[in-house]
Amino acid sequence: MNEYPYRLYDEKGKVLCQICGKPFLVISPRHLQKHNVKHADYTKRFPNAPLSNQEFAARGKYGKNKDLFIHPENEIIGDDILVDEPNIEELDDVEEFIRREVKLDPIAGMKARLLDHLKLYFTNIKMDYLIRQFETNNQLKFEFITDFCDPILKVVIQFPETFWHNTDMYIDLNKTLKLQKYGWKVYEIPSNNPTFAQIDNALEDIY
Repeated sequence: MNEYPYRLYDEKGKVLCQICGKPFLVISPRHLQKHNVKHADYTKRFPNAPLSNQEFAARGKYGKNKDLFIHPENEIIGDDILVDEPNIEELDDVEEFIRREVKLDPIAGMKARLLDHLKLYFTNIKMDYLIRQFETNNQLKFEFITDFCDPILKVVIQFPETFWHNTDMYIDLNKTLKLQKYGWKVYEIPSNNPTFAQIDNALEDIY
């Protein structure tokens, strides 16, 4: 017997919002804002309801396999990812430091604004995320720095005309194909000055 107002998935495999019943690939913070509900409150209210469709859920499970991804601030030990949590008492100083750096560096300011907007879609979005893919013999197959990445849902958002590392002469032109081969969903926003509207259009299938 279903304990929630709606089915978990529709006939196409999309996950249903348990507040309004609409189908989505991901129940994003952006959608929940329309219900005036925070993402954390939704998960508390519907603790066993999926937040993404089966395709994204499969990516997330695959993404937890050993050595598939790593962030420079993380250390992988076996199948676990250890992340240093910030000291709550230092948060004000950190935020002030970020604000000061943003003022000095317009590119950092742009990245900060893009990150804030992408958080409307992905609660686990990271900036400048390093993805490493290893062979079964632990030989490194490839590693890529992504502009933005949700390592749980295995989503990558690239701005190929915006940031310098995307135009480097040594960049792997098959980067997107390689990531897709290993289960990553890649969105590209081709603009040297991307707008929120362009991002929303590129992520249209999310909501």
